Amino acid sequence: MVKHQLEGMRLDAGMHGITSKENWIAELPPVVAAAIHARMTTQAYAAGEPVKEAGEAPSRMHQLESGYVKLIGHLEDGRQQIITIYSPGNCFSETAVIARRPYHHTTQALTDCRVRVLAAEDFWDLYRTHPEIPETLCRKFAGSISRQMASRDMRANHRLGKRIALLFESLAERCGEDRVGASCTISVPITQSDIGDHFDVTRQSVQREITALKAAGILDKHMGRWIIRDLGKLSRVV
Repeated sequence: MVKHQLEGMRLDAGMHGITSKENWIAELPPVVAAAIHARMTTQAYAAGEPVKEAGEAPSRMHQLESGYVKLIGHLEDGRQQIITIYSPGNCFSETAVIARRPYHHTTQALTDCRVRVLAAEDFWDLYRTHPEIPETLCRKFAGSISRQMASRDMRANHRLGKRIALLFESLAERCGEDRVGASCTISVPITQSDIGDHFDVTRQSVQREITALKAAGILDKHMGRWIIRDLGKLSRVV
């Protein structure tokens, strides 16, 4: 029965992929969103530079204005695991501010980027003044839980090749550029090792699946950038 339920589910690349664009500020009434942006400052970060560090006090929340950043988990063996890639508009760090706990993960610039910053004191003032903010955040957190459950089911019930295909669909949806017909180039740097760490599998396992996608004319790599040759075929990978 579970198998049939899973087969009937729509496999949403945005839900199961590595990228995120959770812009809860955009869901607010314009006057409330403007009040938030009026209190924000903007900072520039070079690729590789940390935006926030795991263990830091939750002094601020962020919204990505341009470029890409990655949320990193630090593994016991010393590796850094990419958990999520944030695309422009994405808001992050508000969970730690609300919970009044240190940041659990490091966020690092994946490319040169600009990030809007809202101090915790300003966040709380706005939070208490505008009831739309806690209501909108409640919906965001509920959606995050649903995505976590869907991701867990995907890992348990779909083979690695399908999970990698969904990862690239997600990258194409939010980080794709130079679109020509059914093809596009991925604008963020991500390696096979990154993908392996993300799925907690070996790089060799990822390489086998990538090789199969290349042989099928679906995926390619040129000068360090991934190229999706056929988005239609990618979506039909099982």
